[in-house]
Amino acid sequence: MHFRSLLLSALLTTTLLAKPNVVFIAIDDMRPEIGCYGASHVKTPHMDALSKNAVTFHKAYCQQAICGPSRASLLTGMRPDSSKVHGNHSHYRDIHPNLKTLPELFKDHGYHTFAAGKINHGVFPKGMAPKWDCMGDPQSWSEPAFRPGPRYYYTEEGIKAAQSVFKKRFKNRPLSDWDKYLTFGPLTEAPDVSDDTLYDGQVAAKAVEKLKDFSQNPNQPFFLALGFIKPHTPYIAPKKYWDLYQRDAIPLAKNQNFPTGAPTWAGHASSELRRYTDQPKRGTFSEAQQRKTKHGYYACISYIDAQIGRVLQSLDQLNLRKNTIVILWSDHGYHLGEQNLWGKTTNYELDTRVVLICSAPNKPGNGQASHALVELVDIYPTLTDLANLPTPKSCEGKSFAPLLESPNKIWKPAAYSQFPRGKRKGYSLTDGKYRYIEWIENNAVIARELYNHQSDPYESTNIADKEPLEVKRLSKLLDRGQGWKLMNE
Repeated sequence: MHFRSLLLSALLTTTLLAKPNVVFIAIDDMRPEIGCYGASHVKTPHMDALSKNAVTFHKAYCQQAICGPSRASLLTGMRPDSSKVHGNHSHYRDIHPNLKTLPELFKDHGYHTFAAGKINHGVFPKGMAPKWDCMGDPQSWSEPAFRPGPRYYYTEEGIKAAQSVFKKRFKNRPLSDWDKYLTFGPLTEAPDVSDDTLYDGQVAAKAVEKLKDFSQNPNQPFFLALGFIKPHTPYIAPKKYWDLYQRDAIPLAKNQNFPTGAPTWAGHASSELRRYTDQPKRGTFSEAQQRKTKHGYYACISYIDAQIGRVLQSLDQLNLRKNTIVILWSDHGYHLGEQNLWGKTTNYELDTRVVLICSAPNKPGNGQASHALVELVDIYPTLTDLANLPTPKSCEGKSFAPLLESPNKIWKPAAYSQFPRGKRKGYSLTDGKYRYIEWIENNAVIARELYNHQSDPYESTNIADKEPLEVKRLSKLLDRGQGWKLMNE
């Protein structure tokens, strides 16, 4: 009996010491408008199922609402003013060549790290590779990352339109390179093809293939990163996902007016949509155009949801789920006509708030929602915490692992984001009730914005002049937290 107890104890200890695997799912441009966030009109059964065995964070925020800086912040654990990545055409290795990215740290501690699809934004450090490659950091991975293709158009009409634009923009490039660069043809396309014909279906297929390989070596922990590019524009998904929605029933944005009292530079001209060949270059978007755009956005989300379902099903079938952390996140939010904006790149709630779902084995919080304020910069220390790995001192986030135990635990006083407009630097925070924004030029505050989310959930009116005490409190919190003064000291 004593021997049996010792054996049982040894087996239990071995199980507890087994390194957890990580499935790291990145989604491009997806705002929290999916079923498990209360948006029942968007068809996302697989993400909803994941949410039922995970903690779903309803108040999660990115650090800068554009792909490159947001992903750089998450992967390095550094806020944008520390990583020095403020746009889509710079790379953190140019400034910090020796830093340890999140997957690189896991690799250094015995994990096999592999990436399929878009993880980093599509820029390599200077002199390393073509700028259109979407992996961006070879030393993070145990083997070359998988980048499928094509990324864009699939119908004859779409390809011809895109190639025509490509020839005008890149006169010295061979036409055969048209799909290697961001090429703007029509905004939407609904090819009647299989899932794996498109980029994201190929990412899911590669993930399933790698999981089968990993299952053959259970003593080798893995970090599998999957980067889905939809619902980023152009909105292209197999026709069957468009068929899930009735376009005439898709509601338009409720608040289509730019915030009263906000500085004009806080917004933009929605050029992300206007650059496509079938969109107006100025003026308003018609109701028909708005519904078609939202239809495409929702179809792409449902397409991505199906690919995530394939990966999660494979985890279950291979008996890997019980020792695998699954973390799903979007790199920033998005406007779909609200505040008279289409796209991202602002400091407002719709652009800064993201999807964040974390399922860690045997955590008591699984299946619950958390309204604690968390940030994408927190993912790095959270995953190292869950895997019992050292967290680099350069990380500026805070592990939210305790929230997986107790989702309603009192947590951060604020979540911070930023976005510049030329020489003007915009820094913002939310404390759960208010969104506060300071605009800085030449080290002086030139404008302030304040929105009360309880009385004005759509951020329609800037009340900074009417609430001086709240402005004073939140300005202090912005400085005391990770605001512009602290980050520039």
